[in-house]
Amino acid sequence: MINNKAGSTINSQELFEQQQQTVTPRAPIIIATDLQTPANIGSIYRIADAMAVKKIIFVQKELNDFSKNKTIIRTSRNTSSIIKTEYWTHEKFDTDYQSLPELIALELTTNATDLLKAKLPKPCSFIIGSERYGIPDNILQKCSSAVKIPMYGNNGSMNVSHALAICLYEWHGQHTNKGE
Repeated sequence: MINNKAGSTINSQELFEQQQQTVTPRAPIIIATDLQTPANIGSIYRIADAMAVKKIIFVQKELNDFSKNKTIIRTSRNTSSIIKTEYWTHEKFDTDYQSLPELIALELTTNATDLLKAKLPKPCSFIIGSERYGIPDNILQKCSSAVKIPMYGNNGSMNVSHALAICLYEWHGQHTNKGE
């Protein structure tokens, strides 16, 4: 018999039971500004579910309800129907942002801290920006800080949904099952 050090694949029921054993703190809120790509939006829903995020706020110039978009539904694997979703205009964000937990920008800025060296607050809200333009300045100015992901290759940035996944994973590494 061969000694399999990696183990065997587990089925979805076993995975679900393992996930129920994890003590999960209240995960951050995701604030997504001016996203354009349905596949990214669907991926963000799927990541939100995987990381126990309870709410996503989409801040948009023009309100657009994503609940019927087939690409988003398919990419999210229907998690878009599970995660609480709010749609805010930029004007609503400007008036209501203070009701949210501490705002942390996931953005390349002159003052951004390396994500792996940052002490991420609990609770908080992670803000991500559009695929092309990033986080608008008026929203960035309301953030208490910014974090960036260290990059080791030639490219200086990564897909917004991938960056969010890394950021949420680091947040959980700092806060999940720590008895805080």
